[in-house]
Amino acid sequence: MSLVAVILAAGKGTRMGSDLPKVLHPLLGEPLVVHAIRAARAAGAARVVVVVGHGAALVRGALAPFPGLEFALQAEQKGTGHAVQQALPALADHAGDVLILSGDVPRLRAATLERLAGACAGSPGRLALATFVPADARGYGRIVRDAAGRVAAIVEERDASAEQRAIRECNAGVYCAGVALLRNELPTLGAANAQGEIYLTDLVARAAGQGVAALEVPEAEVAGVNTPEQLAALEAAARAERA
Repeated sequence: MSLVAVILAAGKGTRMGSDLPKVLHPLLGEPLVVHAIRAARAAGAARVVVVVGHGAALVRGALAPFPGLEFALQAEQKGTGHAVQQALPALADHAGDVLILSGDVPRLRAATLERLAGACAGSPGRLALATFVPADARGYGRIVRDAAGRVAAIVEERDASAEQRAIRECNAGVYCAGVALLRNELPTLGAANAQGEIYLTDLVARAAGQGVAALEVPEAEVAGVNTPEQLAALEAAARAERA
């Protein structure tokens, strides 16, 4: 079954302290988003749709040297679920599964994405997600499991109870979903949460009754970039790995 990738690259990245869209900040001499594109293609994604928003023209221009990319515009940033909604028209003729990645998570390995796609294909709910256990869970969505240990939901920290905030397993923001699940459920997601946004994470509760697959990955692989300090740390780690 064919696999496509949707890469979320619409955010401004205010904490970077720069007018440059966050996903265009360089890691190892290439924009952050390019690393996500390479990983998706190496994992077997036949098509890549990049969701752009802030600095859309700059992002499109920076990616011009990479043939075959498709773009979807998220004119207003209303959350991750809303971002993927904007990509759905580009997937109108797609019948397989969809990798959903963040353009500011540059160290994901193709092998991990292949495993995630395999887990999705074997998931009754046609949904798989990456989880991790960070040294510091502050700011991350928590993975809520039922009494049998099955994934039941993801609760964002701002919406979490004290008990839920004590959970150490966190959402990595990397998913693989059946396109039919996205078409059926994304348009019905609401924004009744602390951020007032449409959360992609709400898909998990919708699919949990059928069964959602979870793949734990190392924190270093799913580390994102929100500040110049985080970018510098990832750059140093990537260079040390290459040495």
